[in-house]
Amino acid sequence: MKRSLVFTLICASGFCAGYLLGVPFFKTHPLPSFTRQPETVENLGQKFSTLASSEKKQAAPPPKGQKPAPKPTAPPNLATEIASLSLAEVHSRLQAMNGMEATAATDEMDQLLVTRWSKLDPIGASEFAAAGVAEGGNPRLLQTATAAWAKTDPAGAAQWAANLDSPLARDTAIGQIFNTWSSTDPMLASGAINALPLGSAQTVATTAVAKNFIKGNPDAALKWAEGLTGPLQAAATREIVNNWSVADPAATAAWILKQPSQQTRNEAMRQLAGNWVARDPGTAFDYAQSISDPSLRTEFMQSAMQRFSSMDPLAAANWLSSEPARPHADALVGGVSSRWAAFDPGAASNWAASFSDPTLRGKAVSAVSSSWAQSNPAAAEQWIGSISEVQTRDTATVAFSVQMAKSDPANAAQWATRISDPARRSSSIQRIVGDWKKTDPNAARLFVQSSNALPADLKQRLLR
Repeated sequence: MKRSLVFTLICASGFCAGYLLGVPFFKTHPLPSFTRQPETVENLGQKFSTLASSEKKQAAPPPKGQKPAPKPTAPPNLATEIASLSLAEVHSRLQAMNGMEATAATDEMDQLLVTRWSKLDPIGASEFAAAGVAEGGNPRLLQTATAAWAKTDPAGAAQWAANLDSPLARDTAIGQIFNTWSSTDPMLASGAINALPLGSAQTVATTAVAKNFIKGNPDAALKWAEGLTGPLQAAATREIVNNWSVADPAATAAWILKQPSQQTRNEAMRQLAGNWVARDPGTAFDYAQSISDPSLRTEFMQSAMQRFSSMDPLAAANWLSSEPARPHADALVGGVSSRWAAFDPGAASNWAASFSDPTLRGKAVSAVSSSWAQSNPAAAEQWIGSISEVQTRDTATVAFSVQMAKSDPANAAQWATRISDPARRSSSIQRIVGDWKKTDPNAARLFVQSSNALPADLKQRLLR
């Protein structure tokens, strides 16, 4: 619902009075009725969203011959100055910013003014910021305002947020309100979730509560999550594992192994692996060796290596080349090679070609070639041309041509004709031309008819 600044000013005193009188009742009655008054004041064109930093603010151009007015600059003591403003002065400053160009200075001013407004009148500030988000404005302003409101009246704030017309504003407000609320009383906050609208509103609130619940009492948090059902249980468990695995990965791992659901174990193990390897790769990989369940061990290793190779591809490659990694190398080498190639394809290609095992070398080379084809096709072509070993060059060419077919099927088809192995060459060309015929059948047929590299029987199959 759109509201003008004038409307907010008129309602400010009423909101404040309702807020002050309602605190004792809301503390003992979760999520009371919070009726939003219909808009009865004519919109004067001052939209809330003009104060949001993510929306472009355009000022009227100056008359010809007149220099544009200088952009406002924030004084060094801006925060101190705004912190002492009265509510009326905050409103005046915000209204004066209408039409200003969006800059770092105006963004900072928006945030400071809404922060000050939130301390003086959190309900009015929340209404203001919610209207801005509904118009595409900065969600951070709404988070600031609702956090202030939730510190004094979380139940009333939650009821208000649940009735917002904009789903984005609603979920942004609910997430912040329940995050603030559950930081001091997760049990009371969790009991209010069912009063929210079904769907994302409840999921957002559940995630926020779980994040804070696990910090103070893991056992109580897990027991609470077990009592939930469906998407809410999944959301709570996911957030609990995500935070718990950072604070105490060993305890989290022990809990995961006791879960009866294989889906829960697998998903939780993936979360644990990513968080653990980011903090302590050595200990994480040592733990992986102790997992007796093959499927869980695979889940852990793949997730850990995905995170590790994204953070430090060289270290990941070195570990994968070590003796402890040997049983997992076949499943992991492609992913490590691909992620390393995204950062340094030259180094990744040298590492891939260094494998003595032909299977590992083939998977690594294929991954590098595919990744390199996306980032720098010309450099990838030069690399493929420099490979002397025929089988390795064929592997790189197959991967390169398949990847290139997505953006340049003509070039991909030409490269596929250079594959030495007849079976791999025929298979690659059929795949590329088959897809090409779906997007540009005339060009694909012309390539087949004019190519001297294709045998007659293959041409007949491709032209059918």
